[in-house]
Amino acid sequence: MKISVVIPTYQRPELLRRLLHSVQGQTYRNFEVIVVDDHSNDQESYERVVAEFSKTLPQLSYLRNDRNLGAPHSRNRGIKQASGEWIALVDDDDEWLPEKLAKQVNVVVTNPSSLGLVYTWAKAIENEQVVWIYESDIEGDVRSQILLDCFIPSPSVLAKREALLKAGLFDEKLPSCQDWDMWTRLLHAGYTSAVVRDFLAIYH
Repeated sequence: MKISVVIPTYQRPELLRRLLHSVQGQTYRNFEVIVVDDHSNDQESYERVVAEFSKTLPQLSYLRNDRNLGAPHSRNRGIKQASGEWIALVDDDDEWLPEKLAKQVNVVVTNPSSLGLVYTWAKAIENEQVVWIYESDIEGDVRSQILLDCFIPSPSVLAKREALLKAGLFDEKLPSCQDWDMWTRLLHAGYTSAVVRDFLAIYH
């Protein structure tokens, strides 16, 4: 099962480096990485970061938008470019723990084809302190619950590419909460969700 890791980034090459270190450390290895730069000023710094990780992440590609179009557009561009059947979404300032993808793949292969999204528990960190913990147990047919609360932490999501496309991808007109809107539409398109009850993502 191939995964496409899609990373929108803007003006934060050093944070992207930290994230790529955590992606590089994944125990599950069948993945490609697609970095989409939303027309940052310092293109050379990004190219250096990509060159640094190209040796250890051979399926690493770097796309650059012709102008600044926002994170939803960058995510959509990466999803369209992806060759994996599942998409791991994460922003440039977040991190993963080593077993993140492996534990999600285990869930995918043991669930029915209606599964469209797997998320994990996550910790929100600010100034090196944990300020919030995401540890929802909600899974299955969660169409009603997702309308009330966005219990799915964005940097933890592994979503079926087919489901993202069927739901219409991210709404590029929304100024915020594009993730909540996306999960809601995906789950209302007839797909179910599952959760890995382990802290495997860090939201900065």
